[in-house]
Amino acid sequence: MSTREYLNAHSDLKKWNKPRHPKDFNRCLETGKYLDNLVLVVAPPDYPQLAEGLEIGSVYEFDYEKTMWFRIAERSSDGYFFEWCEKLVSLVTNGKKLEGGPYKMVDWCTRLSESVEDRERDPETEGHGPFWELLRYMLRGMTFGPVVCKKLVADFEKWDSYAWSPGDYRFYEEYLFFRKCFEFPGEQGLVFYPSGWYEGDGTRFREPKLGADPADTAAVVDSPDIVDGMKTAHEYDDI
Repeated sequence: MSTREYLNAHSDLKKWNKPRHPKDFNRCLETGKYLDNLVLVVAPPDYPQLAEGLEIGSVYEFDYEKTMWFRIAERSSDGYFFEWCEKLVSLVTNGKKLEGGPYKMVDWCTRLSESVEDRERDPETEGHGPFWELLRYMLRGMTFGPVVCKKLVADFEKWDSYAWSPGDYRFYEEYLFFRKCFEFPGEQGLVFYPSGWYEGDGTRFREPKLGADPADTAAVVDSPDIVDGMKTAHEYDDI
């Protein structure tokens, strides 16, 4: 079954003023009911600064009228997002390309982000070059807090004329799309990718996340029919 893939962007978040459920962040501890207007702030252990501006492990309430969904793929087997990321790296590194592969999804994200690192050029960010956060963490379910969102918007603004100059309309259209996505959260919002990834054997991919629910960092095997006919990230020929 074809499924569209989206990024979620929220603005004007309000901190949830009730105790967090120990197992399910979106479940009310008092009533036991699940709520659909809550979001949890999580961060990678190796870079908790990704969520800067929000409190890791805290639950925030969002308003659907202050939420946007940004489609990154028409279906789960659509690989243009991966192609776009590699073109973005080539743009900001004067033609550098990712060699080798195929890669598993996290390895691909890591290698791409390393391609834009330069400590001499960007000492104030410990060498993290333009779009580093997007390349490394976008598909991993982590929270992009308002500080990092603002940094990425600045990256998009700086490289805008270069992004248009090759005349690749589809690439530039996606470029503007992602810029809008990271502009939307403002001073009190976030961006995250809510979908998960599956390994080839049907195992749902998990990795450590600061602040996450217990089940979100455990290895969970889902029914094979859920992933039948779908590609995982590392199965793409160009990843």
